[in-house]
Amino acid sequence: MRRAITGALAVVALAAGGGWWWRQHAPSPQAAAAKAPAPAPAEQPIEFAAGDVATVAAVTISRTVPLTGTLKPVEQTVVKTKVPGELREVAAREGTAVRRGQAVARVEALEYEVRVRERDAQLKAAASQVDQAKRTLDNTRQLKERNFVSQSALDQAQSGWEVAVGNRDAAAAQLALARKALADTVLVSPIDGIVAERFAQPGEKLPVDGRVMSIVDLSRMEIEAPVPAAEVGSVRIGKPVELRIEGVARPQVGHIVRIAPSTQAGTRSVPVYIALDNRDPSVRAGLFAQGDLKVQTREGVLAIPQSAIRDAGGRTFVYAIVDGRLVERDVKLGLRDASPGGARVEVLEGLVAGERIVASNLGALRIGAPVRIQPGAGPGGASASATASATTPPAVR
Repeated sequence: MRRAITGALAVVALAAGGGWWWRQHAPSPQAAAAKAPAPAPAEQPIEFAAGDVATVAAVTISRTVPLTGTLKPVEQTVVKTKVPGELREVAAREGTAVRRGQAVARVEALEYEVRVRERDAQLKAAASQVDQAKRTLDNTRQLKERNFVSQSALDQAQSGWEVAVGNRDAAAAQLALARKALADTVLVSPIDGIVAERFAQPGEKLPVDGRVMSIVDLSRMEIEAPVPAAEVGSVRIGKPVELRIEGVARPQVGHIVRIAPSTQAGTRSVPVYIALDNRDPSVRAGLFAQGDLKVQTREGVLAIPQSAIRDAGGRTFVYAIVDGRLVERDVKLGLRDASPGGARVEVLEGLVAGERIVASNLGALRIGAPVRIQPGAGPGGASASATASATTPPAVR
């Protein structure tokens, strides 16, 4: 009996000691909570602005050849003096519109007026001599008929009349030249146009062919543009070319009018000539122009922005958004359209109409990450999306 009681007391003491040890060494609730594993954080999505995402759709694209050149007037001329003399008047200045036949300058005409009067007097004297020689010839002929004079006298009278006629005709020619020289003292515009530059001022003594002013006709312009030899086979006379001219807000449309028969030395390009019927007063000679000549057009093809295409490791792919996550899609490309307003490329394989892709070049993106598109951000949201992509780790492939 005593042994049983002693065993029971030992069990109680052991339990009490174990409880005391547990209270001394058991971790506190706070420590237990600290040692508990933390829950995995939610995966951070990549945010895109609305302008950074494009939908694959069927469009019309064209292959174009870029053209560049400088505008030149089809008609331009330099007004020059036809007779030497002192420049008395210049009636038009730079920027003045002139008409064909309009007087634009004058040379001192006094000397030429005197010469006209001199030649006119000589003509009258020569005409009088012709009349006198004609009367002498008629009288000699009548005398010869009556055998009062010899044949030699008649021949001499005939010769005298012919010489007089020649002198009269020479005097008439000299008078015509003098009148022409007098008329040439007035310089007229040979074309309709605008004065581009003046080379002489009133009071200057000018020789024959002295330059006075240049005139350009801006109603018809022309551009000489080089085309690579590999592309010139697709160029046809009459094809339209949309031109963007520096300083001119609206685009202009010209047409191919001529193609050079040979390449330019050193460049292996063929010059083509684009005519522009100018109705815009802001289009001026010497302005730089750029154009796009469409050489091939395809309709109803799938196309994506050029900026959406990525090349890495010999692969060509795009970032696509599928079920709210970012994936890669290998693509096979076709015709490239480099027209203004955003270059586009035809997609032959890898995408279907209606799929959404990342259209902006935002660097490497995290594949498989969830995607969130900011509503209403517009094309200007590129900076926000670029910041979001920069905080994400590099793409895992």
